[in-house]
Amino acid sequence: MAPMARRRDLLTSGAIALLVIAADQATKVWAQGSLRPDHEITVISGWLWFRLTSNSGASLGLLRGHNLLFAAVSILVVVAVAVIVVRGAPGTVGAAALGAVAGGAAGNLIDRVRLGSVIDFIEVHLWPTDFNLADAAIRLGVIVFVVSLVLGARWHSRRDAASRPAG
Repeated sequence: MAPMARRRDLLTSGAIALLVIAADQATKVWAQGSLRPDHEITVISGWLWFRLTSNSGASLGLLRGHNLLFAAVSILVVVAVAVIVVRGAPGTVGAAALGAVAGGAAGNLIDRVRLGSVIDFIEVHLWPTDFNLADAAIRLGVIVFVVSLVLGARWHSRRDAASRPAG
């Protein structure tokens, strides 16, 4: 990877991570100040509600009470993303997606260290659990990263096939 492209990808990933952390923490401060655990606010009738909850486990409430384990996993995710991006993420889209994953992991890590659990406040119809912007950034980042890998691999195989001599 060219040095300019690597630098662009590092800056992209870092900027996205910082934006996710800032948005996540700002919305959680709003949720803590504006919402009550025993009351839900309808945003879109039948589809979207805000309700303050906390979670000391993983998504879907799995392994509740294992906050330290998930704090360690969050640190590992942030370090792994940093290593992948420094070594050369698969393009700017891949770097941005990894930035979203790292920002989401860091946002939830901040909650785990500061509060002992993660603040959740978004409830969507047919989604099995409440979540927050960090959770959404992690999921979206993973999806975009995998799609960028798949499309990148398909593009490279087509390019390689086209460059082979005929016959």
